[in-house]
Amino acid sequence: MGLKSLTYTSLARLDLTERDLTDIHRSAMTLNALEGITGLLIFNGTHFLQIVEGAPDAVEGLLERLRDDRRHDAIEVRDEQLIEERSFEGWSMELVRVSSRYFEARDTVAQKLPAKLPEQVADRIFRMTAAISQTVELPG
Repeated sequence: MGLKSLTYTSLARLDLTERDLTDIHRSAMTLNALEGITGLLIFNGTHFLQIVEGAPDAVEGLLERLRDDRRHDAIEVRDEQLIEERSFEGWSMELVRVSSRYFEARDTVAQKLPAKLPEQVADRIFRMTAAISQTVELPG
């Protein structure tokens, strides 16, 4: 049976609370474990970046539920592909909270990623982290 990997970004509701974030993480861990979905969820205070992987039907079902979730909107699928093996084995959903500043966020994410993560997956995570992060102006 083949696996599917899907990466998306979305915009958090402006009044998202700490409890909402805890509920999102808890329900993702529970439901994903039941559905055989693994992945990574990054939150920078305004945006979500998530990579999920699992059976194609399970991933599509999750995407439908995410589109109906009022705690975020503007879901944009950034990458979707069939894969041979999981990159996040054993992670029903790992939540990484990061700064909205890219270089700080990149460092935080890099510390949390699995050691054996394929380079192309790490590159995708860093590109998408940059896409949801603020540009930091350097003094010039």
